[in-house]
Amino acid sequence: MTLEQDCVTILAKQMGPAAKIFLDRQCRNYLKKDSSKLEKNDLPMLARCCFIGTQTTLGIVAAETIKKDINELK
Repeated sequence: MTLEQDCVTILAKQMGPAAKIFLDRQCRNYLKKDSSKLEKNDLPMLARCCFIGTQTTLGIVAAETIKKDINELK
């Protein structure tokens, strides 16, 4: 699987079908790239952005889980 697919899988556990749209938005707004172009060195920043973007809607526990799981993809 690609990093994009791995990230969608992680996000989908908490967000369901909104995961791909959320990932695309985070990559575009914060990493300034398409999610299909994700590289391993993007993961720490992506994890941080996803944590910030999900903590108010999904709660701190879900946001921490997302952050941890993305960081573990390294």
